This record gives sequence, C-alpha cells and structure tokens, in this order.
Amino acid sequence: MSSLLGGMFRIGFVIMACVVWACGEKPSLASPHWLPAFTAPMHPSASATMGDALAGPSFRDQTVCMFVRPTLAGPRLRLVLSNQYGAQLLQVAAVRVGLRVQGVSIDPTTDRQVRFAGAASVSIPPGRTATSEPVELAVDGLRDVAVSLYFLERSGAVSWHLEGTRSTYVSASSNHTAAASFVPALTTRSLYFLAALHVDAAPGESLVVAFGDSITDGVGTTVDEERSWPARLSQRLRARGGRAVGVLNAGLSGNRLLDDGYGPNGLRRFERDVLAQRGVKAVLLLEGVNDIGRPGAASGAERITQAYEQLIQRARARGLKVYGGTLTPMQGHPYFTAANETTRQAVNQWIRTAGRFDAVIDFDAAVREPANPHSMRAALTVDGLHPNDAGHALMAEAVDLRLLE
Repeated sequence: MSSLLGGMFRIGFVIMACVVWACGEKPSLASPHWLPAFTAPMHPSASATMGDALAGPSFRDQTVCMFVRPTLAGPRLRLVLSNQYGAQLLQVAAVRVGLRVQGVSIDPTTDRQVRFAGAASVSIPPGRTATSEPVELAVDGLRDVAVSLYFLERSGAVSWHLEGTRSTYVSASSNHTAAASFVPALTTRSLYFLAALHVDAAPGESLVVAFGDSITDGVGTTVDEERSWPARLSQRLRARGGRAVGVLNAGLSGNRLLDDGYGPNGLRRFERDVLAQRGVKAVLLLEGVNDIGRPGAASGAERITQAYEQLIQRARARGLKVYGGTLTPMQGHPYFTAANETTRQAVNQWIRTAGRFDAVIDFDAAVREPANPHSMRAALTVDGLHPNDAGHALMAEAVDLRLLE
C-alpha cells in the first residue's frame, strides 16, 4: 500500500511539474543559496532611549532612498531591515528596490515592490529585524541597488549606520518609493534601518569580512565612487575571476575594540557582524586606533592585543581564517602623541611577530612615509589619520588574493 501511494505521489509531482513548465514557469531544481552581499553594522542614535527627545533623525511622511553595492551577483535579492536600537514599533509603510541610473534617479524598468510575509508594509518591534520575501531583481555587483523606504508614521529613534560611502536622499514629504526620481530635501551619507541585502548566490561562493572602524568604513574616500579599501578589494577579486568571493564591509566609524561608543565595542559586535553572517570564510581585522587615540581611552598595547586574541579564538572556533591588519600612522591628527605612537608601534610589532594570525596584512607599510614611519605619506591622507582614495587603493593592493581563494 505504501509503495502504491508513493508511486501515485511521484506521478502527481511529474504531472504538476509538466503543467508548470507548459505555463512558462520552469520549476526550480536548486534550493536558494542566500548570502549577505552587503551589510551595514548598526548603532543607535544618541537618544534611542529618550522618547521624543531625539538627537538623531526621525522620519514621518517621508521617503528615504539609499544606495548600496552588493559584492556578489544573483538573480534575486531580499532585504533585512533592523529596529535593533528602536524604542518603539517601527512601521515602514512601503519598500521598493531598483537599480540606480545616477544621483537619485532609478531605472523604472527595474522598480520592484518588496513584500514582507505577503504584505507591502512591515512593522518591526524594538530589538528585532525583518527579512523580506525574495525579489526578482538581478544584481551583478557593478551597479548600485536603490532601497527606498516610506514612513507614514513617525519612525522614532533610528538604528543606523552613520558614515556610509554613498549618498542617501530624504524627501520633504510623501511616498516617492515608486518614483523614478524626486527632489530631495536632505542628502546624507547614512543608512537607516537597512542592515543587509542578501542575494541568491551561486553554490560554492563565499565571503570575507573587513572588520574595523572609520578607515575600513571608507571615511576620507570619494562619495558614490566605491573607493574604500574593502570596495577596492572586492574589485580586485572580481577582476581575478574564478569562484566569486564577496567582501562585507563591517567597518563602523568611531568604533573601539574594548569600549562602547559608536555602537557596541568590537568584542561585542563581532558575533553579529562577522560570526553570524552566513558564508564567511575569513575576516580581515583592522581595529584599535580609536582605542589608542580617543580621549579617555586607557587601552595599552597589552589590552588591545588581548582583545585580538579573543577575536582570533572565537573566529577559529567557527572555522574562519583570521588575517591581522597593522594599524596605519596617525601623525598630523589629534590622536597623535608620543605615548600613543609608542602604543601603536607595540601593537603592530605584536601583529607582525606573535604568530597568532593566519597571515598579516601590512597596511602600515603600504601607506607610511619611508623617511618618517610615524606618518602617512602626505599624498595618501586627508587628515593624517584617514587615507584618501589613493591610500585606500594601496591598502587593497596589500592584501594577497591567494589568502582568499
């Protein structure tokens, strides 16, 4: 009897598949391979727990149009929206995606509605995230994806990524999510509530995470030009060919390893921004300069290297390779003092010689002034601390691509 039922089930399945195929809808034979092709580490506005007294932005009857560049290709995508640091229910009345033409203009043939559990709107409780249904929009890693959110009701305190490398446009009022363009009332470099964009990637593709602070975030580079060292590294990997390796930029401006400030400290956010990301094979670590330079920071070289040890152990427990980046120079910036420079040099000496990392990426050597190792070459920096476009290009070149095979 069981064999008879099994045969009938198989016959029914074949008939159903043939009907679907005849109608022009080919049945999917492979399960989706969802990987995060873009992520934005979130941190709270300064007043996330202060009710109506908001220091950060809040939106009401406004459209926010953001642009991101996925580093993996795929035929469909999905979004992850975050109310991680919200103090109230986040209500997003409309969400759409499309491909950018230029500025705030979207190619109208690529405009797609984004749905959540069948609905065109989504409500996200405080401390939670929401993942959209798949959207049939192919991305190739070469064009920006526009993500437009409309807030009818007041959004409240934001979960945001303060310093992005792409322009975000905010309307004065009304729902412009389906518009090919609109006149913005405000332009920023921040990302609001958008934690990730996933793509249905090819099997076997993987990711590396660039984990750091504002230098990794891309502060100092040209806006909308994909000039940060993680973006340049992604471009090098794409040009190399072979099996695709995406690069997640987990830089968070102002972030420290040991103390909270701009978002949770590096030791705390490592789980969320690295270990919890599917498909990650390796992490490139470049963080610690804010622990040295920020006023009130009491983080000597030993405490910083102990933090590195913790991150290395946690990553290896998940089977990840860990590559250590040396801290770049800071003379000419307020962070620079003789004592701070001694600490930086001691940290870099440990990175280079302790043998704890799977490999060392010598960012310091790539950008420092040969005649004065305390400073970055003048042609490579905007302020003595943050590299410019040329500096980021050299940092990306310092990564041996064979480490990421």
